[in-house]
Amino acid sequence: MSTNARLGLLMPRLDRTRYTGWMDNITHTIIGTLVGEVAARVAPASRSTLPATTRRNLCVTLAAIGSNLPDSDLLYSFFGGKVNYLLHHRGHTHTVLIALLLGVTVFAITRWWIRRRNLQASSTDYVLLAAVLLLTPLLHIAMDFSNNYGVHPFWPIDNRWFHGDSVFIIEPLLWAACAPLAFIFKTHLARFAVLLLMVAAIALCFFSGMVPQALAAAYALLVAAMLLIGQRAPAHVALAASVMLWLGVTTMFVLTAHTARTHADAIANAQFPESTLIDRIVTPMPVNPACWEVMLLQREADNVVLRRAMLALAPAWLTADQCLTRSLDMEITAPLVPVPSDSSDRLKWYGQISTPRDRLAFLASTHCEAAAALRFIRMPWLANVEEGLVLGDLRYDREKALGFAEILIDDRPSCPPFVPDWIEPRQDLLGLMSGRRATSAAP
Repeated sequence: MSTNARLGLLMPRLDRTRYTGWMDNITHTIIGTLVGEVAARVAPASRSTLPATTRRNLCVTLAAIGSNLPDSDLLYSFFGGKVNYLLHHRGHTHTVLIALLLGVTVFAITRWWIRRRNLQASSTDYVLLAAVLLLTPLLHIAMDFSNNYGVHPFWPIDNRWFHGDSVFIIEPLLWAACAPLAFIFKTHLARFAVLLLMVAAIALCFFSGMVPQALAAAYALLVAAMLLIGQRAPAHVALAASVMLWLGVTTMFVLTAHTARTHADAIANAQFPESTLIDRIVTPMPVNPACWEVMLLQREADNVVLRRAMLALAPAWLTADQCLTRSLDMEITAPLVPVPSDSSDRLKWYGQISTPRDRLAFLASTHCEAAAALRFIRMPWLANVEEGLVLGDLRYDREKALGFAEILIDDRPSCPPFVPDWIEPRQDLLGLMSGRRATSAAP
């Protein structure tokens, strides 16, 4: 039994939608509190009229709230079936315009609360709180951009999806950066929560089946070092170390993502010279910038071909076959077949699926539910499986059963009542965009 199969018996899958959803919100919250703590200490207090403790608590609390405001779409995106979730999670609330409006709304509520409590806040205090509530929702969008789910922040000017393809959706290294908060926060409850998060992060590294044991041990030492800094160093030094580690980890993954894309493109061009590369996704394994999951979207003659693999950036240390995966070695919904190319120490293939482009184009022009889903789907496949004809996105095909990004094509589709005009530009290159624009709302 594989590592991932054993993991499935021991704990929930880490990449299931709702599980990763709240885990992702933990990241937004802890990073937000770090930003709030830094803002409270960096902003000059000479003109503040709020009590120092109240001012700091407001900064940290509002930063945590602001860092989660874009995910207010979770209040309604779960209603109406899978397609509604695909279209409305990371939807309008993840645009710069709406995120700023949400921040302004919470700021107005904060002003009312301050006056209600008969607190005296100066214009400097209000500027600080407004800055926190305008910055943190935008930070949320930027962090969401960094993974392969993507965002479309520039609506209504630009409706395209943008994907950073650089950081794993649950990255424990970002949690480790916040470890000093366990000694900087004022309340015992907040300190305990941070310590509990650090313990959970270490446990995930050791028992998730996705982090090599050597890296898990190194991660535990990193957490211990950051906790020691939080305990021994002055608060401003500890916070500086936290911010530097946070930005350093992000920069590391962005740079190695560029290297991974370069290698993936070169391998695709060398091994499949007759194919046209439309898109590729590179996703790092958590805590491990040396191993990257790769998905290729290629056009071969009249077919759309998806291929997936594991790429090793340092095969002399860790080969592609030794890289741990989320689910590449497990059976999924898509009926994959072997890739007609040899694996190597640098790259190991884990199957492919081919779909006639005309079938996808016909579906996009005649089936309202599929047309709506294709506004989100980045790696489209269409095939007959046990449940019937299924349209899916290979990015999130992690189990044998139908997942959240796979829909059963019914003769009587459930047409979504409101279809945002999101644009997946890769599908325009496949010739699917024009038909979908004209008929996505048709029954």
